[in-house]
Amino acid sequence: MPQLKAFIERLKGTPVDEPLHDNSHLDLAGDVRVIFTRGHTHGHTRGHISLYLERTRTLISGDALTANSGQLAGPNAQATSNLPQAMESVRKLAELDVQTTVCYHGGIVSNNANGQLRRLAQAAV
Repeated sequence: MPQLKAFIERLKGTPVDEPLHDNSHLDLAGDVRVIFTRGHTHGHTRGHISLYLERTRTLISGDALTANSGQLAGPNAQATSNLPQAMESVRKLAELDVQTTVCYHGGIVSNNANGQLRRLAQAAV
C-alpha cells in the first residue's frame, strides 16, 4: 500500500505551464495542432485532447477513437460518460486530412484512415 499512496501523491497538484485551446499550435514535430470540442475530445478521460501532426497528417486520437485489427471505431460507449458529445468530437476529427490515426486503445490505423474516420462521422449524425 505505501507504493500506491506514493503514486497518488505524485498525481496531486500538477501545475499548468500553459493553457491549451482548440487549434493551439505546439512547436513540435513540424507543428502539432491541439484538437478538442467543449473543453476536450470526449473519450472516457476528463480533460482529454487529441493532437494532429500536420506535417505527417497523423492524428493522435487518444481515447476519442478506438481501433481493432486496423479498423477504426468510435469511443468505447460503456466507458464514455457523454456519448453525444463524444460523437461530436468524432465529427470534428473527421474534418482533418488524416493519413494515420493512433488510438490509445487498439493502436495504429493507416489503411484508408481518412475514409474510415469520415464513415464513423457520418454514422454519428
